[in-house]
Amino acid sequence: MRYLLSPLIKIALRRIYADRALMEDAIRDSRLDWTIVRPARLTNQQLTGTYRTATGQNLRRGLVMSRADVAHLMLRVLRQPETIKQVIAVAR
Repeated sequence: MRYLLSPLIKIALRRIYADRALMEDAIRDSRLDWTIVRPARLTNQQLTGTYRTATGQNLRRGLVMSRADVAHLMLRVLRQPETIKQVIAVAR
């Protein structure tokens, strides 16, 4: 099923992906210290503090992520210099 839906989703969302790529290129080209966090589909669930991350790549089977957990991760990476100039995917 995933192999059938994935190409259709990419076609339907191609403008969104193109906008995201332009935004990320602008951030990468800046002189700022940056970290890009790419969460899975956001939910309003409670903070769990339990999630998976991948640096520089997408997460397999990363379907959802609570906004509270995204905030938790973002605060955590502020104290980790190794995350500067990195893209971090995050999902439950």
